[in-house]
Amino acid sequence: MLIVKLLVNENLLDAESALNKADSGNIIELCRKYLLVLNNYRDELAKLRGTPEISFNSTSSLARELTEQVRKAIRSAIEITTRERNQIELLLNSFTSISGYEAVDTFNHLQYKGFDNWELQAGGVRSKTNGAGEIISIQDAVTTAGALRREAYITEKIAFLK
Repeated sequence: MLIVKLLVNENLLDAESALNKADSGNIIELCRKYLLVLNNYRDELAKLRGTPEISFNSTSSLARELTEQVRKAIRSAIEITTRERNQIELLLNSFTSISGYEAVDTFNHLQYKGFDNWELQAGGVRSKTNGAGEIISIQDAVTTAGALRREAYITEKIAFLK
């Protein structure tokens, strides 16, 4: 029963549920918490592979079959957890690691301030159409792009993954 309880992990389910209910203000924190829970869960699953019950070789065909099914379940859970961890890490990075060029791409994709022709210039970011308009500093553009990306993910599940 220990193995089944580990495979159906309440902490993991709670962290995933919290992330699914996130808002743009807390999604970064909830991504980090979910990543921590995923890493701990994967570590616990990896420890299971070396337990005597899983490594056990029996002469009984039933015991061998059951042991093999448990091994497959653990291997599958590790693969799924690793995939989920990688996706959440990419999502978190899309919110927190944004270059000036990526900020421009975000502005254009989301038509920030009604424009889809933003460009990066030496002094910052500006819309080509709004030539007399303001130039946004690169730092402000990056900060704004992060907020726009979080909001787009929360409202429309748009992710800017690299």
